[in-house]
Amino acid sequence: MSNNISPYQQTIDDLELRRTRCLEEVQKIDAAITSLRATMELSLHVTPGPTAVAVHPVSAVEVQQEARQRYANMSVRWAILKFLYEHSAQPQRSADISDALLAGGCEKASRPTVSAVISDMSRKRNEVMLDAESGGYKITVIGQSAWGAIAHSARYQNRTDNANAQ
Repeated sequence: MSNNISPYQQTIDDLELRRTRCLEEVQKIDAAITSLRATMELSLHVTPGPTAVAVHPVSAVEVQQEARQRYANMSVRWAILKFLYEHSAQPQRSADISDALLAGGCEKASRPTVSAVISDMSRKRNEVMLDAESGGYKITVIGQSAWGAIAHSARYQNRTDNANAQ
């Protein structure tokens, strides 16, 4: 009987190793995508191309006001997804996430609340994962997909349009 288990166990071990390698590859691809997006956004803001539309200059005060309202009118989950998506190059501790969300206008983002929401997002939704090395959280592919769907939803667009109008 043990002879029959050994080939199965070996196959399982091989498949688990392949899965681990694939997950590592996906994480590398995600990091590359994030880096390219950040570079693309910087280049769009720093050096507009010939097809750029003229916009009014933005003052430092407007930039500060926008930063203070970055996560306003959002659920804590949405704000966490947005924050981690924007900062996905580095794992983020829940206390740092809470501080950033509070500074960005998400009034419900106390440290205990952020910790509880992250726990749910990690265990039930698989949207974030704990980076054992740093003790911080990173957004997963599922979380990136969720944020992409949220960011393009009419509900989110309406909230951001209303916040910008004020």
